[in-house]
Amino acid sequence: MNAMKRTPKPLSRGELIRFIKIGDVKTPEYGTPGSAGIDFFVPNDFKSVFLEPGESVLIPSGIRARLPLHTALIAFNKSGVATKKRLQVGAQVVDCDYQGEIHLHHYNCGTTDQLISPGDKIVQFILTPIIKAKLIECHSEEEVFPTQSERGSGGFGSTGTN
Repeated sequence: MNAMKRTPKPLSRGELIRFIKIGDVKTPEYGTPGSAGIDFFVPNDFKSVFLEPGESVLIPSGIRARLPLHTALIAFNKSGVATKKRLQVGAQVVDCDYQGEIHLHHYNCGTTDQLISPGDKIVQFILTPIIKAKLIECHSEEEVFPTQSERGSGGFGSTGTN
């Protein structure tokens, strides 16, 4: 008998994130009661790596999670990791329908090698509500922009620096 493949649906409401550890890793946690981000750690079975300037690394987190519907986990730099080690988050979005292992992507934007070791608190994820917009293709710029804003198409630095 063929069993139908059933895809679990994301939660329909609430702030509950269900997760499973699929490796030897410290449980994600909020650092303080007022912390916005959920700290993720480098798994204990990850082989330490020296990241040279300009290099990046993709670290399997050892965590799979189910997010509430219409949310996403957005990865942000940990302030100490970014300022002291000059490691920056690369890939940042975990969608609510993703069911695989979450990965931590970092690159070294500094000028010296940086060590990433098991147990390092390296990234924070913020659970964010997502608004899905209907996309409408238009055939003229006037249809897209019926009136001109004060800013118009002014880009980088167009609103001034002070």
